[in-house]
Amino acid sequence: MIEILFASIREVTGYVLVALNQFDYLPLENLRIIRGTKLYEGRYALAIFLNYRRDGYYGLRQLGLRNLTALPSLWERNMNYRRRSTS
Repeated sequence: MIEILFASIREVTGYVLVALNQFDYLPLENLRIIRGTKLYEGRYALAIFLNYRRDGYYGLRQLGLRNLTALPSLWERNMNYRRRSTS
């Protein structure tokens, strides 16, 4: 069920946070765009950390972001903000 939910995601307007999980694969094959209109901690459109299993073995090994084509950089976001501010 959850695999189908993740596999159906194509676009995220804010940010993607993958943290404190114990799975080894996250099926995000259809995710194409992370717009980053809102950023995690004001800086990150995609944040991935602390994904390991409690037994000490590796946790997250693969995200499956094969179709990700757009991920804004902080520089682009700052430039767009400056353009709006000076107009």
